[in-house]
Amino acid sequence: MKRTLVTILYACVVITLAALTTLSFDINAAPLKLVIHEESGAEGDPLPPTSKYNALKRSLETAIGRPVDIALTRDRQRVYDWMEHNQGDVFMTNAADLAAKALTGLGYNFIASGRPDVNVLFIGKGAPVENLKALSGSAVSMPRAESMYGQVCAAELRDFIGRQYTGRFNTEYSAVVYAVENNLSAVGCIPSIAKARETLAAKGIKVLYEGRPQPAMPVVAGLGLPAADRTAIAKVLSSYDESPAGEIILKSLGVTGFTEGGEIRLRALNAWLKAK
Repeated sequence: MKRTLVTILYACVVITLAALTTLSFDINAAPLKLVIHEESGAEGDPLPPTSKYNALKRSLETAIGRPVDIALTRDRQRVYDWMEHNQGDVFMTNAADLAAKALTGLGYNFIASGRPDVNVLFIGKGAPVENLKALSGSAVSMPRAESMYGQVCAAELRDFIGRQYTGRFNTEYSAVVYAVENNLSAVGCIPSIAKARETLAAKGIKVLYEGRPQPAMPVVAGLGLPAADRTAIAKVLSSYDESPAGEIILKSLGVTGFTEGGEIRLRALNAWLKAK
């Protein structure tokens, strides 16, 4: 009986210590504002509840020792406005062009980048091509011109054929596939992460050409975030693929891991997209 009581008491102590560990940050400290931005090809979809990122929130709070407030948006203009006015401490976005602009134009600091890389896929009903010169004169459906992947599609084409194509811009990636399927455009361009990619084979559509890899889900820090916090966040993000709990967080963000490398490539992306 005594041994059972001791066991129970020991278990209670362990649970209490675990609970205290998860609450071991200063609740009176100024919270860190984390902005999560998903630029998708289906803006009509409702935003997920912030509870989807509770595990991420708790993990970061433990790492930096203060509360974390999460803001979710799909509005790229809103994200850049917040960046310009330093209204966020950390930004996670799959619109890598916005993160690149923050680094090169606003003085932001790099923290990490998600894996795997993302590229754009040129799709059609013909045979694969060695380069995009073969698409000269074609009508090409692609994401909105101002979006991350709309810019990348245009930059890939620019490098091979300049403006010798007709761009047809779509709000949703599935609309690009529809245009190719129904011969409204000879060629389409979608990101490799698009769910619409899964429908290509059934519709007789092939990947004609794969663009260069781009950073996925970059994470950048605003001007006021202390270096110690940046280091702590980078460390915890890059550790997620080492545990089942971390894997759950990665799944919620749509990546398989994070790396502390990639800043040079992210800065290069900005220069490539701006090139004339």
